[in-house]
Amino acid sequence: MLNGKGNRDHNFNALYTGTPSPAFPVLFTEYTNSFSALPEESLKYCREDCDRHPFVILADGIPVGFFVLHIGENTDPFTSDKKAILLRGFLVDQKHQGKGIGKKALQILPEFAKGIFPNKDSIILAVDVMNVNAKTLYAKSGFQDTGIQKEGRSGLMEIMEYRLDMGNKDIE
Repeated sequence: MLNGKGNRDHNFNALYTGTPSPAFPVLFTEYTNSFSALPEESLKYCREDCDRHPFVILADGIPVGFFVLHIGENTDPFTSDKKAILLRGFLVDQKHQGKGIGKKALQILPEFAKGIFPNKDSIILAVDVMNVNAKTLYAKSGFQDTGIQKEGRSGLMEIMEYRLDMGNKDIE
C-alpha cells in the first residue's frame, strides 16, 4: 500500500489490484481523454502479461485513478533499458481532475515503484505530443524529456524519464 497526505484534505493511496473487481472499470466510463486507455483495456493486457502490474489511485477510499507499472521484455518499444519501469495508462477520472490527485500520485510514485521493484533505476513513460497538460504535469513531477519520440496508438509520443537513483530534483 502507498500512503501520502495530499492537498485539500484528501488521503491518497494506491493499492495493488492483481485481481480487481469486474465492476472496477465501470467507474471510469465517463473518462473521455483519448490519450490513455481505459482501465478495462489496460486490465485485459495485464491478465495476458504478468509483467504488467495494475494499480488504483484512491482518494478518501474512493477509486479516482489508475495506472500500470510494466517491466520485462515487452517494454522494448519505449526503452531498451532493462532496469526501467514503464508507466502505462496513467489517468485520473474526469470527475476528480483539477484536485491535485494526479500531481500527488506522481510525487509518491517513485518511492512506491522503488519499493516494489528495488532493482529498477528509472520510470519511463510515453506521452502524446498533443497532450500538453500531461507533459506539463510529468515535467513538474520530475520526469525529464529524453528527446526520443515514438509513434503510438494515437500519434506521436514523447518519451520521458524519471531517474529513481537521482531523486526528484527541481519539482514544483
